[in-house]
Amino acid sequence: MGGDVQEVTEKMKKIIRDEKGEFGIGSLIIFIAMVIVAAVTATLLINVSYQLQQQAQETSNQAIQDVSTGIKVISMGGFRYNSSWGLNPPYHSKIDWITIKISLIAGSPPINISSIIIEVTDGYTVATLSYAPGASFNAGAHPDTLDAEQFGAQKVRDMDPKGSWVITQGDIEELFFNATKIGLNLEPQTQLTVKIIPKHGVPTDESVMTPSPYVTRYVELM
Repeated sequence: MGGDVQEVTEKMKKIIRDEKGEFGIGSLIIFIAMVIVAAVTATLLINVSYQLQQQAQETSNQAIQDVSTGIKVISMGGFRYNSSWGLNPPYHSKIDWITIKISLIAGSPPINISSIIIEVTDGYTVATLSYAPGASFNAGAHPDTLDAEQFGAQKVRDMDPKGSWVITQGDIEELFFNATKIGLNLEPQTQLTVKIIPKHGVPTDESVMTPSPYVTRYVELM
C-alpha cells in the first residue's frame, strides 16, 4: 500500500515538473515575441518621426524663402515712337514700350530671371509674359525680337557674383516689353498695373496712372 502511494506521488511530481517546463517555454516564446513587436514598433516610430522632422524642416525653409524673397521696383517708364518706329516726332499718342528697373529687397536670396513671370493690364487687356533670353533694348532703336507674351531683361548694374541670368544683392536689372504688340492701349490718363511674380516669395504689384498730356518721347511713370 505504501509503495502505491509513493509511486502515485512520484508521478504527480513528474507531471508538475513537465507542466512547469512547458509553462516556462511558452512564457519565453511570448517574451521574445513581445520584444520583436516592440523593436518593430520602435523602428516604425523612429522612421515616422524622422520623416516628420524632414518635412517640418523643408516646410520651414520654404516658408522662410517665401517671406524673405522679393523684388522692388526702382523706376518705371515708357517710350513712344513715330509711325515708322523712328526717333523723330510726331510720336504715337500712346506708349509703345515699357521699361522697369528692379532690384532685390533687403535680405532676399538671388532670383533667377528665367523663373519670373509678369502680369500686365491696362484695365481691358490682360497679358502674362515669360522671359525671353537674349533680348536687348536700346531706347534709340526698336527691337523686334520679343513676341507679344514675352519680356526681356538686361543688366544695368552687375555686382559679384556676376551673371546675366541671376539677380543678386546690389544688382539692378531692367525689364522691358512691347506694350503695343501686347495690345495695351496706354494713352494719357490710363491705369497700368504690373505684377512681377518670382518663383518663390511675394509678388511685387505696381499700379500707375499715365500722365496727361505726353510731352516727351520718354514718359516717366514712377
